[in-house]
Amino acid sequence: MVKGRPLGSKNKSKLDTTQTRRRPPTRSHGTDLDPRDSGRATHSREGDSLESPSGASSTSTQLVAGLSDSELDLRMASNAEPASWRDAFDAFKTSLCKELEKGLETLEKDLGAAIEQLDVRVSSVETKQEEHSNGLRRAAAEINIFRSEVAFCREEVNRLERQSRRCNFRVVGLAGKSPEEDCASLVRSQILSKFPSITNTVEIEKCYREGRGQPNKPAHIVVRVASHEHKMETMKQRRNALKDCPFFIVDDLTKRDLAQKRRWASQAKSLWDSGVKLRFYSGRWRGSLGEIYYFGPNP
Repeated sequence: MVKGRPLGSKNKSKLDTTQTRRRPPTRSHGTDLDPRDSGRATHSREGDSLESPSGASSTSTQLVAGLSDSELDLRMASNAEPASWRDAFDAFKTSLCKELEKGLETLEKDLGAAIEQLDVRVSSVETKQEEHSNGLRRAAAEINIFRSEVAFCREEVNRLERQSRRCNFRVVGLAGKSPEEDCASLVRSQILSKFPSITNTVEIEKCYREGRGQPNKPAHIVVRVASHEHKMETMKQRRNALKDCPFFIVDDLTKRDLAQKRRWASQAKSLWDSGVKLRFYSGRWRGSLGEIYYFGPNP
């Protein structure tokens, strides 16, 4: 027994080596054969393949079944007789023309249907637009009528207001003595007393101050007399009667008449200085015969 080595390990190693040396070499099928045997085997396989066509057919069927569709088409195309490039191009051109014709026919049908729908919609829009246009024309005509009616109503209202002020006149610049003053007594003592011919005949129906006024500008006093004749006598004599007084008398005009008078006041004054006598009454500047005097294209 050798020290340091397991018992029987040396003998076991020799036994394994002997078994390995004595093992016959393995051969794969078809390798390390005698050339004569190889030839005989080859002839035998060829003879078998020629003698048994059914076996070859089954083998080819199995191979075809194992291929995919694309591989099968490629193999069939490679086995088929090759065509000339001109024939292939003509076939491609023919198929392309057919596809284009089909696409154009479909496109024409779609375009025709779309154009028909568009025509219907355009006709509907044109009809509605014509209706709206007619409605706008009618509305414009009605608006013009309303404008003329409003203008007529304004003129009528102004005329009625002017008529209601026919017997009125205003005293401008006459200061009051107390807040609870008697305007009628003040007008009679300060104004009508300066008209000797009509002092006792003029009857005052209504007299009041309009507005609050200012410290240096007292409010106007509106005076209504009993008759239009008394008013006209007062208006005719006012220049001479109130020549040296700090106050004066004017006609009681409406807002529209006052705006019209102020609009052409400077031109009327220039004409007065040049010898053309104009007076403002009934809402217009008028000549000596009562005719309307036009200062411009828009009186």
